[in-house]
Amino acid sequence: METTLDREKNVTDKDKDLEIYLHWRKSPIKFIKDVWNLIPERDNKKFEKGKHITWHQHDILLAVEDAINNKKQRRITIRKGHGIGGSTVESWLILWYLFCFKESKVACTAPTSEQMYDVLWSELAKWLKRMPQQLQDKFEWSASHLRIKESYETWFARARTARKEAPEALAGIHGDYVMFIVDEASGVPEEIYNVAEGALTNKNILVILTSNPTRLTGYFYQTFNKDKANWQQLTFNSIDSPIVEHDYVERIIAKHGLDSDEYRIRVLGEFPREEAMDEQGYLPLYSKEDIRIRPDEGGFGLNKRLGIDPSGEGNDDTAWVLRDNFKTKVIAREKISTPRSIAEKTVTLAKHYNVTEDNITVDNFGIGANVAQELADAGWFVNAVNVGEVPDDDEVYINKRAEAAMRSKEWIRNGGEFVRDEKKGWEEFEFIRYKRTLKGRIQIMPKIDIKKNFGKSPNIWDAFMMTFVKPKQRIKNNELSDSEVTELTSVY
Repeated sequence: METTLDREKNVTDKDKDLEIYLHWRKSPIKFIKDVWNLIPERDNKKFEKGKHITWHQHDILLAVEDAINNKKQRRITIRKGHGIGGSTVESWLILWYLFCFKESKVACTAPTSEQMYDVLWSELAKWLKRMPQQLQDKFEWSASHLRIKESYETWFARARTARKEAPEALAGIHGDYVMFIVDEASGVPEEIYNVAEGALTNKNILVILTSNPTRLTGYFYQTFNKDKANWQQLTFNSIDSPIVEHDYVERIIAKHGLDSDEYRIRVLGEFPREEAMDEQGYLPLYSKEDIRIRPDEGGFGLNKRLGIDPSGEGNDDTAWVLRDNFKTKVIAREKISTPRSIAEKTVTLAKHYNVTEDNITVDNFGIGANVAQELADAGWFVNAVNVGEVPDDDEVYINKRAEAAMRSKEWIRNGGEFVRDEKKGWEEFEFIRYKRTLKGRIQIMPKIDIKKNFGKSPNIWDAFMMTFVKPKQRIKNNELSDSEVTELTSVY
């Protein structure tokens, strides 16, 4: 039989539970501390993994806390460097929001299934399993949903990949308590935001965008520009994060340089440089200062590379460009070409300038394939490369053409100069433009678009670019030896 003392104790326990619950609703930081025993790094002054919330994560949580308590905007946009723990803090927020707000709904999206399911949804499952069993039992996790068992159909978080052909990733979510989480938001197609725009302007919805700032266009970019008055804005770099390996930052610096956009985007959490972007979202690859013209004096030094951009009988010229470590020169042009004439001239030039066949690269697309075969039939096994193929670093570049273009920019930065050309072929470099795709990879404006926009095909530039393509296989289909691969890597 329940006594008066028991009843009073039950009432007291319920009051304490209610007090804790109300505190949790107001503070995700309090929720995280009580549920996972994690405290802010700043409270301890020295970060320990598994014990502390990093100061980056803490600032995001504070922004959410201010939003939920109506102190600041309920729309939060975060540009960040790589690896600061964004998916972790998003997982905490999903679990906090679902637990603390009855009949709440959370819509989560990202531009790729890998980012959505392999990263965010996997991280969510990890933190769910680390909750006390009493709380964990209230949830039901699946590959696409996290549901509260008490109200299975109306109380949930949902994961959908953001695809422009199916733009409903953030659509169809209604209720008193709604949160949108968009991971890698810079790469999410505009169609997704357009479909969700009605909900995004609802002041009661909590919206959190996080991303490496890869593009100077799009919805995410505007949250830091034209639309910035409507957003809480946060910027975090990788250097200051205690969970980012120092080696990662050093690798980016070594590979791309401190003044590169890759360093700005992936380490500093800053947008690429804004330099005369055109209406299609392209930026100039080179500045006028990059093209340093020198007189035609002296011969060529070490590591001579010959690039060939083949053409046929149309309006474009076939071009041959030779370079070494420090200078480059247009050594031949041909107005009307055949595979045989290109092959013959290539052999003549190679012998004149003493360029070995393994240092000759021809574009293997279209007529170039026939050129390579003509050379092979003559016993010259050059590097035949289709620059539209997958690059060595497919996380950064869309194809070999873009990768070689960026290597050419590095060569110029390291002192490369251009031998004076009477026909002013180097002026083509003003036409070469690049942009980033939705996935943040670098793409060079297609040749056909350059010709359409500027009235001239960049044949000289394409031949120059070919000297920076790293070949993996020659036309005779013999694999390069380990020593050859090492040599190629050191000079390109």
